[in-house]
Amino acid sequence: MSSKIEIIKELLSDFCNEILNSPSYAKICHRVLHELEQHPDHPLARGKENIWAAGIAHAVGSINFLFQSSSSPHISVNDLNYFFGTRATTTGKKSLDLRDLLHISAYSSDYQISQTSSDDPLDQIKEAIVKKFGVPEEDVEAILSSINRPDCPVIPKTDYSAIRIIPKEKFWDWVETQIDLDQIDPNMRQDYNVYLVYDIELKSSIEEELHLKYKEIWKIEATRYINPESDFPTGSFLEFLQWFEVRISSHVMDLTGELLDDFNEEDLDDEFESDDNNFPPDFSLN
Repeated sequence: MSSKIEIIKELLSDFCNEILNSPSYAKICHRVLHELEQHPDHPLARGKENIWAAGIAHAVGSINFLFQSSSSPHISVNDLNYFFGTRATTTGKKSLDLRDLLHISAYSSDYQISQTSSDDPLDQIKEAIVKKFGVPEEDVEAILSSINRPDCPVIPKTDYSAIRIIPKEKFWDWVETQIDLDQIDPNMRQDYNVYLVYDIELKSSIEEELHLKYKEIWKIEATRYINPESDFPTGSFLEFLQWFEVRISSHVMDLTGELLDDFNEEDLDDEFESDDNNFPPDFSLN
């Protein structure tokens, strides 16, 4: 086990020091690795070294705005996965799992990288809390310091919008050409994927984000049933809408039933038509 941890640590050091040129990132990543090593569930006993290293780097980067072009240092998710030799879906799941396990969030000061710029992303979050929830500025620090406690006042724990993907018959017709549909648990066919988008980090509209990510979503949906190494159909955004019903909503609840946000749900029209297959639809018409 010790040799496995040393390999993960070396991969993280190379990434943080050589690619990000940031000893601060290395320090935080090593801290996360140490906490995983000490965790009573022994999560590091399972999984490959490069996937753990990528997941840790992604988790730390996610809460420190590493993937935003306005941040410094900055790197794309694709470049991170290229360095570690991992797939985006695998890295993203590992990142989410370990953040849940260690209760890491954007409000966890122990995992934050010191900002030297006046454009500190945390200041942007504080500003959003003041504007969106009407919290007095003098109370924001107290709220952020208690954000991980169940008795945290005033604001919800997270602020997400949700994209729910529901396969249509055209999708199932294709799946049937690959495997016997009787092999699929009927309950699984009704267990739809929901993709959450963190509103504070969102640079564009939810609809534009969907248009940018639809090919990745298409593959994720297919790999629920088909071997990940298979050849998947790729098409235009309009073809994606023919395969999947898409429901977009910011009416998202946490497990306590508290409303995280409250906007009207919008459905994509199946009959949407456009001469430009690469142009996102105008959802304001719905």
